[in-house]
Formats: sequence, structure tokens, C-alpha cells
Amino acid sequence: MTYTSRSMRRRRDTDKWEVALSHSNPLTGELETTYHTVTAKTENQARKKRDELIRKLNLHGAACANSETVRELLDDFIAHKERSGGIEQSTAHYYRKDARTINRYIGDLRLRDLTIASIDGWMTDMEADGLAPRSIAKPFRLLKQALKFAMANDLLTKNPCDYCKPPKQQRKKVNALNKAERTRMLELVRDNPTIPINLAIQFALTTGMRRGEICGLRWSDLNEDGTISVVRAIGEAKGGVYVKDPKTTGSRRTIPLLPRFYAYLKAMKADSENTAARFGFAFRDPYILGTQEPESKPYQPTRLTREFKTFRETNGFDCQFHDLRHTFATMMIASGTDVRTVASWLGHSNVSETLNTYAEADPDAKRAAVKTVQECFDIEESEMFKLSEPNAREPIYSVEELEKMLEEARRREFKRNAC
Repeated sequence: MTYTSRSMRRRRDTDKWEVALSHSNPLTGELETTYHTVTAKTENQARKKRDELIRKLNLHGAACANSETVRELLDDFIAHKERSGGIEQSTAHYYRKDARTINRYIGDLRLRDLTIASIDGWMTDMEADGLAPRSIAKPFRLLKQALKFAMANDLLTKNPCDYCKPPKQQRKKVNALNKAERTRMLELVRDNPTIPINLAIQFALTTGMRRGEICGLRWSDLNEDGTISVVRAIGEAKGGVYVKDPKTTGSRRTIPLLPRFYAYLKAMKADSENTAARFGFAFRDPYILGTQEPESKPYQPTRLTREFKTFRETNGFDCQFHDLRHTFATMMIASGTDVRTVASWLGHSNVSETLNTYAEADPDAKRAAVKTVQECFDIEESEMFKLSEPNAREPIYSVEELEKMLEEARRREFKRNAC
């Protein structure tokens, strides 16, 4: 980015000179003017100071204009990511939430005034306001991406975030329901299974599906072999919900259902088809948890979260809806299921993600591993380490030999003490 001198004037009765420089905004292509102050006693000295300033700006870079702020950069960055198709609508929605967090603290700060100290101070202020390390790290990552975008567009020559580090995040322990609690929850929802939140809980507890995936299920995803296919998800964005692809390529998967749950879903589907025929409208593959009308509307993820909160508070459960997915994963691993199978079932992109999250999630997994080791041998464990019955065989030493050994030990002890 090249700066050009536009004007220079001395402020009355001072040694301060106002210098106006212009440059082309890399984002808009428009000519913009910035204003700077130099100190000099004469006009020649002021010109030299101005030329030094231009060289410094051309070498080190600065904001594209005095009016360019962190807030405006974030708006430009998120809009660019949306136009380019680089992020999902739901991701843009969460980016804007994080941008609002940033803007509350440093949104009006000019890019050229953004320093390592100001970013560190911003994170310190957030921590002082009670924000958790995770709630600080997410906005920090967004700002870092936005400043990288600014560098790519010649707005900056360095990214101050490269030299800053957000607070260390403590690894959150997986909150999985134990056997008694998950059984109690399943029994509760089976008492009234037609309610969408109860269906959603059954899907999460017995398949490990994500919230958006459950909301995106249609009747055509229910297969004749007792499985269900995950091929879409419901995302949330500004203005409502939309249909999107599952989280990753590996998230497209087919999951076996419990026989009882599968039979119930088949009956629900038949009932929906009969209702459509009775009222004379076409059965257009409605959402399983959504409305069963021709233009079916999905069960919204935010509504699911809200209704699950009511459910858990009413019935005394200490968990979030996503913890049901954790519950499914931990009970599968505790039962000795192969980790690759669990990863495939959950839709994880790689096995390491499953291991990193659930390796120590449930102590029952270690106990199950002992049984697995035992099953690796053809011989019974009791036979491998069988103790002799009393008097089953002659002792190795006679009584006389044992007495001699004891006497010899006493003599050695006497000599040692005498020395």
C-alpha cells in the first residue's frame, strides 16, 4: 500500500504540522485520506518528518484509513466468508455472536492502533468480567482470522494476534450419565414417545446422533433393514433454520436402531401415511420429529434445547442434551466395542477424535478391558493360577533341613552384630 502526500499545514503558534496522506483502499479501490501530526520548527524539517512518516507507513503498513475499525473489519471479513461460500450459514451466525463480544471491548479501536498490548488487555478485561477461557478463546480465534484477512488485503503487515495467547483452557470432563440414570431417562421418554423431545432423547441415547442431525431426519431415512441414515442436518442462522449437509464427510452414515425403537418408528411412519391418505393429501416424506403436513417443517434445534432443559429440570437430571451423545459413546466403549466402530457410529472424521474425547470417560471401560484380556486365552483363568490343595504334595524341604537353615541364619546374624 503506497501513501502519497496531499497537503501539509502548520497549526497556529505551535511546532505541530498536520500532514494529509492519501492511498487506495485495497478492499474498495477508493482513494482515502489519513491525517497525521509531525513536530518540526521549520517547514524543511516538517517535510523531512513527513517523508520519514511516508517511508515508515509504506514499510510497516497501517490501517487503510483513520475510520477503519475492528468492528468494520469483522463485518467485512464475515461478509467475505459468506460470499465466498467458505463457511456455513450457522457458522456465520456464531461468528457474528463472537464479533459482538469483541466489539463490546475493542470494536471502535482503529486497526492502526491495535497492538499486542491492546489485545492482551482485551483478553484480561474479558477474564475479569467472568468469561471462561473457552469464551475468550473463540472470539480471539475469530479476530486472528480477521487480521490475517487484513494482511492479505495489505491493510496490515503483521498480525498482533500471532504474538498473543488466550487463557489456557482446562479440558472439560465428559459428562456422561451412569447406567441407572440413562435407564431412568429412557423409561421416562418411552412412557410418552410421540412427543418430539422424547423421540429426540431416544435417538440421542441409543444412536449418539447430534442435535441438528436428529432434527433433520425424514421418514425416507428409515431403512427396511432396521437402520437409519444420516444424510442432512438442520442448521440455524439469522432469520431462521435451513437444511445443510452433516458436519463432516464422515458424518454421513447409517446407524442400526434398537429393534423396539425401530418397530415403533415403523408404526409412526405408517400412521403418518394413513393420516395423509385419510385427509386426501400426498405423503411428501415429512420430517420424523417435525410437522406431518405436506410442507413439513422441521423440529428446530433451539426448541429441542429449550424443551430438554425443561425435561431435565423436571426430572432431576444434571446434563445437557449433547451429553446424551457422550453417554452413548462412553457406554459403547465401556462395553468393549471397537473404537473404530464407535468413531464410525458417531460420525467422527478420525479415530483420534474419539480416543481424545472418550479414552478416560468411563471407569467401566477399564473393567471391561480386563474381561477382554481374559477372553483372549483358551484356558480358564482359575486353571492358569490354580493353588495347590493343602497336603496335596510333599513339602520341598524336610523339617530337619529347615531347622539347619534357621540355625545357619542365626549364626550369620550373630556375626553381623558382633562386627
